[in-house]
Amino acid sequence: MPQVLIVDDNPTFRNQLADLLRRAGAAQVHTAPDISQALARLADCAYDLAVVDVLLPGTNGLEGARLLRERCPGLRIVLVSAYPQFAAAATTVGADAFYAKDDLDLATVRGWLRGALGPTQGGTP
Repeated sequence: MPQVLIVDDNPTFRNQLADLLRRAGAAQVHTAPDISQALARLADCAYDLAVVDVLLPGTNGLEGARLLRERCPGLRIVLVSAYPQFAAAATTVGADAFYAKDDLDLATVRGWLRGALGPTQGGTP
């Protein structure tokens, strides 16, 4: 069963996505409001998937994806944002996929947990 880390500065979104991931079958879902706390949680690389908002305080999600990948090379990373124009940048930072926050639903997150992350460039699925 996958373990997931959500990195987003909006507590309402974090909680809603955590609930959705649990309903989809995630074994454990943890959250962090920023990249520095996410990196601290990744000390043992126990997570299978990180869902990272692009617009974060401090280190943004684009740079954060690079840092997370350096720390845990096998970690699958999905970038999310309310602004779909960031989709093209997802591949340049090593993210596995990008999704607009408006496109998230139970079927989508079930796919993430199965490893079916969707497109890695050029927009939302």
